[in-house]
Amino acid sequence: MKEKCMEKVSVIIPVYNGEIYLRECMESVLRQSFGEFEVILVDDGSTDSSGRICDEYAGRNGKVKVIHKENEGLICARADGIRAAQGGLITFVDADDWVEADFLDVLVRSMAENQADIVMTGCIRESAHGSEILRNSIPDGVYERQRLSENIFPRMLHHEGFYRFGILPYLWNKIYRKEILQSCYTHIDTRIYDGEDVAVVFPYLLKAEKAVILSEAKYHYRIHDKAMTAGKKSDYYENCCHLYLYLAGEFNRSEYSGALMPQLDAYMRMMVWQKNQKSYIEAEKYVFPFGKVPPDSAVVLYGAGVVGQTYRHQIEKINYCNITAWVDKNYRQRELKRMGVRGMEALEDIEYQFIVIAIENRQTAEAVLADLTGRGIDREKIII
Repeated sequence: MKEKCMEKVSVIIPVYNGEIYLRECMESVLRQSFGEFEVILVDDGSTDSSGRICDEYAGRNGKVKVIHKENEGLICARADGIRAAQGGLITFVDADDWVEADFLDVLVRSMAENQADIVMTGCIRESAHGSEILRNSIPDGVYERQRLSENIFPRMLHHEGFYRFGILPYLWNKIYRKEILQSCYTHIDTRIYDGEDVAVVFPYLLKAEKAVILSEAKYHYRIHDKAMTAGKKSDYYENCCHLYLYLAGEFNRSEYSGALMPQLDAYMRMMVWQKNQKSYIEAEKYVFPFGKVPPDSAVVLYGAGVVGQTYRHQIEKINYCNITAWVDKNYRQRELKRMGVRGMEALEDIEYQFIVIAIENRQTAEAVLADLTGRGIDREKIII
């Protein structure tokens, strides 16, 4: 299929104080192998040099347009970009991320070949621990309305465990039709600032007649220090209320509300957990280091005393990550053997991403750390 037969794409990039990564982001977008696209940079009241960088790119490349506006938040910035878009297809890139050269080509060709309303791909999460490919839990394929109702709607927002989605909730690893996307932004609650992607992606899917899921992952999602250390705002629970009420309204207007509302309830429990993990898991003293261990990680739990048993209980309660082994130097004790605790030799024949030391005494924990690193285990993989 020739490129000239395909629709033009508008790539919308909201920018707020993104000077550190904005150039890398823009260079990746402008290197696209697919040529029929425009870039709309929405400078959402940046106070750093982001606005100047936006103007710089617009001045030297005719594909780039800039909107400068007062800060109103991500939803409004994206909505402004959609209104200004000239393309019939729209995709998004965040200013601190980057995409591979065939990002648009993969999305647009699948959209055209299948006459779809949305194409959904995987993505690559980039962090200090390395790269990790994330994919949708629902299998690849073309889903017309009947298959959407049977295979996607019943598990798109919550699927088989803690913070696991059938469809990845991100706005930016997908491509959309402008007219449907605009309808999703018409009545959206602009007070939502956490969960705003969810407030668009899943209502959009309910409007789609045909969707495509691809395993390709061409979008690099950067987790950097600022994002990782940013705490929840004081009005976070108010945000959750706005998000819940908005999605409940969207879902209850759908004929699939019976399948959607339980998923929404599960999702909102996850949102509450993010704000106060300790209260969610009923912890009084010992709390598993959730902030240091990503969900679904393969984890070795070192220590089978009170702390280790508490951590294991907390992990199992919310199905947060996968314990590939539970080890302790006293593993030969009958009670520990009964619980499935193993010796250090277990580390030689299993795969894991992190070792979490679950020992209360700091001196003992430090001794375990020294022993593990002495065995050649990467310090970055050890959580203490």
